Amino acid sequence: MIALIPQLESTLAYLQPEARPSAESFDDVLKAAADSTPPPQPAAPPQYVVQRGDNLSEIAKKLGYSDPMELARTNGIKNPDLIQVGQVLNLPAKDSGTQGTTMLAATGKAHQSAKTAAANVQIKRINARAGKLVVASWYGANHAGKPMANGRPFDMYADTVAHKTLPLGTKVTLTNPANGRIATAEVTDRGPYIWGRNLDVSYGVARKLGMVEQGVAKLRMQKG
Repeated sequence: MIALIPQLESTLAYLQPEARPSAESFDDVLKAAADSTPPPQPAAPPQYVVQRGDNLSEIAKKLGYSDPMELARTNGIKNPDLIQVGQVLNLPAKDSGTQGTTMLAATGKAHQSAKTAAANVQIKRINARAGKLVVASWYGANHAGKPMANGRPFDMYADTVAHKTLPLGTKVTLTNPANGRIATAEVTDRGPYIWGRNLDVSYGVARKLGMVEQGVAKLRMQKG
């Protein structure tokens, strides 16, 4: 009777376990997900913030590079005399100005790795001396004439800043790494009271640092 039903044999054959397509295993799914994972991004190159009185020759000597022009080439600097305070320089991974022979290649590579590590340590020390990195905003006309923490009325054009803990009257030097501008100010008020911000500068100080339009900027702050 089964043989008399049209197409029944082919239907029964499909229903057999060996005839059905096998489901994709969980291991296959995990492998496919792993294969689609994007490769890790390369680490950012070491950097150096130009300090007052620096030039390329002094920076190269300080960081252990034999050729100052290598720093210029790495950062696309056409005139080495025009670097600015606060400018961030990317450091070359190795001193390409010193070419070794094939026999000394391995030794030179190891030496360069040690030099780069020493340079990174030196950069951290120099940047620490350059001051603490703070997130700063500015305040102006809305607070004009209102009494500050030191009792004096707020002058939006004066060189003053607000800080949460520094003693009132403390002198600070601020540097904007984005443009190299520098300003000095006195702590006269308390604030800011917005999470994530460390310093409020007056409108006058914000103009000197070139951060009025930006509103919020990362600055380097050191006492004195």
